[in-house]
Amino acid sequence: MACPALAAMLVAASLASLLRETSAEGLRGDFQNKTTKDLSLLSLATASAGCTAADEAKMSKLGSGNADGTFPKLLAQCGQRNYNIFFGFNSANYVSCVEGDTGISSSCAQCFVQSAKYGVDHCKWSCLWGSWCGSSCLNCVAPSNEQTTTCAGVAVPTAASCR
Repeated sequence: MACPALAAMLVAASLASLLRETSAEGLRGDFQNKTTKDLSLLSLATASAGCTAADEAKMSKLGSGNADGTFPKLLAQCGQRNYNIFFGFNSANYVSCVEGDTGISSSCAQCFVQSAKYGVDHCKWSCLWGSWCGSSCLNCVAPSNEQTTTCAGVAVPTAASCR
């Protein structure tokens, strides 16, 4: 059973998330205007949720690498489908895509949003218009990997360089 303080923080994070989702940015899935407090609460909620053993088994079954049907390739495809040059990255649709394409839970899929958003914000040329599995893309997004695996809390399949 969670302590009362953690429960209160999770409720606050949920309310903050709901308020963001009903804003114009939220409707697009773009939460660039988060406050530091909102980020802390959202990080805590995400970290406490993470991935389950069932999620880990599904990811493991899809496997590492860069071939069609692997977990990293499915993440990359969802990232590309949910980026628009005019509207930016749609985080909410990305989570739905990852959840649907991989079979993992929404709380687990949420762990991969930050890495995808990092790729969009910092690695567009090498990842979106280059090759998602090219060494330049993989090296560019590497700084976001630790936070993703910490959020997941389980083993996450890794991408293999295709170049």
